[in-house]
Amino acid sequence: MKKIIVILAIVTGILYSCVDPYATDSTLIKDLNTLPAASYLENADSLNVSMWVDLLKYTDLYNTMNLAADYTCFVPGNTAMLTYLAEKGVSKVTDLNIEDAKILVKYHTIKGALYSSVSFEEGVIPDTTATGDYLSTTFLENGGAVQLNLEASITKTIHTTNAYIHILNAVLTPVTETLWEKIQSGKFSIFSQAIEAIGYKERLNTISEIINNRQYKYHYTLFAVPDSVYRANGINDFAILVDSLKAAPDYTLATNKLNLYVTYHLLNQQISYASLAYFTQDDSKRSKNYNTMATSQLINISEVNKVLYINYNTVSNQGITLLELNRNCKNGVVHVIDGMMPVQSPKPTTVKWELTDYSVLASTLPKYRTAGLTSQYTYQLESEVATCYHWLSVPESKPGLYYVIANKNDAVPYKALNYDYLRLNLGTYGWVEMTSPVIVAGTYKLTLEHYNPLATELQGKLWFIIDGVYFGSQVATRGASNKTNQFLKTAIGTGSITFTTTTVHTVRILAADDYTSDLDCLTFTP
Repeated sequence: MKKIIVILAIVTGILYSCVDPYATDSTLIKDLNTLPAASYLENADSLNVSMWVDLLKYTDLYNTMNLAADYTCFVPGNTAMLTYLAEKGVSKVTDLNIEDAKILVKYHTIKGALYSSVSFEEGVIPDTTATGDYLSTTFLENGGAVQLNLEASITKTIHTTNAYIHILNAVLTPVTETLWEKIQSGKFSIFSQAIEAIGYKERLNTISEIINNRQYKYHYTLFAVPDSVYRANGINDFAILVDSLKAAPDYTLATNKLNLYVTYHLLNQQISYASLAYFTQDDSKRSKNYNTMATSQLINISEVNKVLYINYNTVSNQGITLLELNRNCKNGVVHVIDGMMPVQSPKPTTVKWELTDYSVLASTLPKYRTAGLTSQYTYQLESEVATCYHWLSVPESKPGLYYVIANKNDAVPYKALNYDYLRLNLGTYGWVEMTSPVIVAGTYKLTLEHYNPLATELQGKLWFIIDGVYFGSQVATRGASNKTNQFLKTAIGTGSITFTTTTVHTVRILAADDYTSDLDCLTFTP
């Protein structure tokens, strides 16, 4: 796979220099509340952000922040800037490399969106920074302060004429590395050699590619094993790791034991710690499985006594924990683990299969799984792009499939996992077919979770066909109530289904009438 060098060219009008109307007319700054972002920062002495103002001027971005546009600005205070400069070995902002300084400002700025102090939700901010990167947010337990990227907390928020300004107690570290570059620090030498040996170096060093005239951006999660963990297990070099796995020489084969071991540490989606640690309220076992990039192999994530474990063993009461979290990269995220994490088969657990959980959607859609939207986002899917689905509309003029993200102000549909739906508009006898995640062999009850708009009669009727066999009874996705909209969990029949092997399954959904359906997930409960 050829590495694509991505140049972040900020479109004219997003971040550029222009004339500052407040620079020469002192009468305009009598009232701070009338000032735009940059001028406010310069004149509000009590904020102690003069070094950031100097940085804005040095990068020729000061006037930009005074434009009549919407900005969310994350601004480190002077104490945080002094610490940052000391780490860089310089004493003032003008000693920084000018290109690095511009990236620093842009990484702390979201253009085109206003996020107040109450706009943030646990997870990822929906809009990217001016460098094209996403910031993650968590809430601290002592007081509930918002923390960004697990490294800087918001201490104060100000609303200016064109921006929300959030003062930070530390400087955010701009994302500039790929996953491959991130693990070249020296403490992952054995794991890095294993990745290169199976032919995954270029894959983890690629940010995006142009395929069929469309840009695909890649997102992975890597559970990285440091050399210290290998040494603690008597593995001092790559050759000993290969010998311990009893791997044959052709490491590039998907069935090779080294290949299985490495790809078992990779997910084909970007999962933050907040998402790993999230369990639905009805999940009393606090346990879930994730598909890895190793064929038909899963890892288990469990919470035991408020500690998050990978592949927790209920007999030994031990599991793998995370040493370092959310090391964001241009093409994913790295979590550093404290164990070797050998391939193993987890026990059956509840599987909530989101029908929108496909990497091709994350790679191509303009918006994907974004929280906090103030209006519904609807995107009609194209068959040549959304290759995770195969469908037939009857008649063919029917729209087919849509990807939908709920409006946060519409509380009922917003209850969906990750706030999104697969909308079916296939026509009577139209169908869509897709492949499930890997499901551990066992017997399961099936439930459909969906948005149920009010209607005077049952509508949006569907049949489910699993591995070519009809399962359960017909399900209606609209009209369960004629008084209110609802988010429902509707059982698919009264029986259960048994899978004799741990593998993926083909599911076809057949429309039995001409109404639309907004589907969130299929839940398999052991």
